[in-house]
Amino acid sequence: MGNPLSGAKVHAELKGIPMAKAIRFVESDRNGFFLIDRLEFGTYCVGALKEEDGYGPSDNSFFNDKPLPTIQISVQNRIANAVVNLGPRAGILMGTIRDAFTGKPISVGFDLVQVKDRTKWMRTSAPPQFRVLIPSSKEIEVKVSAAGYEPWFYPDPGIPSQVLRMEPGSQVHVDVLLKPTHDRSIPISKFLIPEGYVGWLRVEHDVECAPVIPVEDGVRTFRFSGTGVLETSSPLAEQAAERQYFYYAADGSERNLAADYRNGDGMIWKESPGSRGGKMKMFIFFVGTEEQSKSRPLTGFPAPACP
Repeated sequence: MGNPLSGAKVHAELKGIPMAKAIRFVESDRNGFFLIDRLEFGTYCVGALKEEDGYGPSDNSFFNDKPLPTIQISVQNRIANAVVNLGPRAGILMGTIRDAFTGKPISVGFDLVQVKDRTKWMRTSAPPQFRVLIPSSKEIEVKVSAAGYEPWFYPDPGIPSQVLRMEPGSQVHVDVLLKPTHDRSIPISKFLIPEGYVGWLRVEHDVECAPVIPVEDGVRTFRFSGTGVLETSSPLAEQAAERQYFYYAADGSERNLAADYRNGDGMIWKESPGSRGGKMKMFIFFVGTEEQSKSRPLTGFPAPACP
């Protein structure tokens, strides 16, 4: 028996039956006890995690080699007890992810795999300042990827002696610089924004009654007016397309908004495609400082309506 762990998130899953709804977690108390009520009759596997303390999910074979405790709830046994053991603690891989040229912070996907048993892997997303748990005492490969960038690997495949194997509770800090890799056969998407505008902007694509955005010299220019919405019948650009952002002034001059984030001059945040009716038809982004992007939530918006 180990030490009681408070604040662990615990859940029970019907054995052999995929979850059809959101997982319901309960937290352990200061003595490590937990209560999961309102369970249907059946056999359950019980798992737990406490990621802030370095304990990955025990029901994920990437972190745990041992069988999960099981319980049975029935007419005869309406109450069951289970002991969930967490540990050893994972290592923590932490750091930052930025564009190698502009310094722009980038949200990414992480693919993690155990080198000795590649059937044990995990995929997760992470913000530009990331913290990812790494199973301790296992040799791990890490792949970091984002649309429009070359993938980044750790250990570096070009350095055979480099190995990622972490001790329980240890930390490794890395600053990841991703190199853009745009498909030059796809037109550049250039966004022109009125000088001084701060806030969310949205392009609505595939709007039948809206004008086409023509391609001129390999560039498709999206020019916003005073409103935060631009409608076009042109389709959403592919993820591999290069995107450029500029303020434009009344005299026609332009100022790059995404050239240098290292010196605080970057003003484009939270770029994201969006869907309508199951098809990707929107592109959304924020213009302003990073702090402004966090303090101004994105609200809902009606679909375009053709007359």
